[in-house]
Amino acid sequence: MKALVLSGTNNLFTLDCEDGSLRLCGIKGKRIKDLSGTYNSLAAGDFVELEPDPDRVDRGMILSMLPRRNVYGRFNEKGRSAQAIAANIDLVVCVSSPKLPPFRPRFVDRVAVLAEAAHVPLLIVLNKTDLGVEEEVVERLDEYRKLGYDTILVSAAAGEGIEELRGRVEGLISVFTGQSGVGKSSLLNRLDPSIERMTGEVSEKFERGKHTTTMARLYPLGAGGTKIIDTPGVRRLALRGIEPDSLVAYFPELAKLAPLCGFGLSCTHEDEEGCRIVQAVESDEIHYDRYESYLRIRTELESATGYKRSGNRDPGRKGRSGPRRPGGGTGARSSMRGIFDDDE
Repeated sequence: MKALVLSGTNNLFTLDCEDGSLRLCGIKGKRIKDLSGTYNSLAAGDFVELEPDPDRVDRGMILSMLPRRNVYGRFNEKGRSAQAIAANIDLVVCVSSPKLPPFRPRFVDRVAVLAEAAHVPLLIVLNKTDLGVEEEVVERLDEYRKLGYDTILVSAAAGEGIEELRGRVEGLISVFTGQSGVGKSSLLNRLDPSIERMTGEVSEKFERGKHTTTMARLYPLGAGGTKIIDTPGVRRLALRGIEPDSLVAYFPELAKLAPLCGFGLSCTHEDEEGCRIVQAVESDEIHYDRYESYLRIRTELESATGYKRSGNRDPGRKGRSGPRRPGGGTGARSSMRGIFDDDE
């Protein structure tokens, strides 16, 4: 029997089965062979083959995972391995806020890299607009639009922009991601108030705790095939599995200029003489903060130990000067410091 993974924890998965029933299932043999070496096994959005329990209609065993169309995931620093968060998706929705917590474009940049890796579009949703939106945030959203990323301004509290967001995710399987406190759950309840009831019903059925977004969970919205995968809030996304020299391909504005570099495909786009990307940063053709994200992620990919939070905001970049901004200085614009100076 075929089934869709709604959520999973401790190697137990809630499945939406093709016979219309919900089942709580473990994995036969405790692991799926194709996923050995990863931090988790199945992800919300995966399709599996299962064997129903002949004695209990709400139980069964997962036999295998069907091939994935794509996967959205991260590097789990605790488990030191790749962690799948969602599978078989059509859209990545990065939910952010202008305040409480503040807008963090470098976090958005990391989500954008993951969306590019999954070969799906990215939608940037700015929630909590009722708190006011500073000019710097508006300018950064404009920059993202120029790069081809869609943006929507919404307020879950005031109900503004909800219909536009509903239309954008209609008929798609979307994964909602964002930092803790940006209001993903509030947005989902605005999109479909029955989500809260649905969560309670599943928890009661399987005698599990109430959903507090501690795991990714898939919710069907209505009868039109719309599905949303809600994910736990995160502080920072660690990236792995990308060759440092290939990272430029995940930044659209850098990818189009990379072939024009004097050093060709061997260029690191850091400080080589004749690098077209460095020239573009110096002339403000490329936004410096996006370039800074590229450098930070590249350093992380090059590092054997990975990025670790320390007193230095950017460990591993000592001695790397990077291109000089017009008007002096090589760091991010001082006017944006405090808003755009942190990966978190």
